[in-house]
Amino acid sequence: MNKRNAFKFFVFLFLCQLFLFKGIIFAENFNIEHPIKNPQKYTDKEKCDNCGMDRNKWARTRHEFQTSKGRSYTCSIHCVAVMSMKLKEEPKNVKVAEYLHPEKMLDADKTFYVIGSSAPGTMTQKSKIAFFSKEEAEKFAAKYGGAVSSFEGALSEAKKEIQGHKHMDRTGNMHDHGSSGHH
Repeated sequence: MNKRNAFKFFVFLFLCQLFLFKGIIFAENFNIEHPIKNPQKYTDKEKCDNCGMDRNKWARTRHEFQTSKGRSYTCSIHCVAVMSMKLKEEPKNVKVAEYLHPEKMLDADKTFYVIGSSAPGTMTQKSKIAFFSKEEAEKFAAKYGGAVSSFEGALSEAKKEIQGHKHMDRTGNMHDHGSSGHH
């Protein structure tokens, strides 16, 4: 084998190993589409009542709940927390989309949230995503990180994050203290 053919052979082996290694790494990475680029219609209430984002694109983390002002529809638990803080009341009859099956809306009080996984957050850098069962949440957390919590724990965490980045004036308006994450 001459030098040129030997060089080509080693480059070929190197590329084969690189693609094999890349495939192994990417198989372990997070690969669930969020936001959903071309979503089906999961809800007729398309705009988040807090931030205006498309709830069909952010279907995996959407919530709906009751307050003294009526039924509200949000893209995330972050927006539930903001609205709760603005209204100075806790949300009631909260429903949340099941993260892996966004067509399903669940009673938030009966769900298990994974907080802080490698899943992208909605309106926050620290994701808070809901699962139907504790086993499903634990399995997800074992693979993608994060801690399993209740709806109350996830809502409390969202409020702490907001308080760390914003303050509310006496009229209930929120003011930034810096970036609180991304959409």
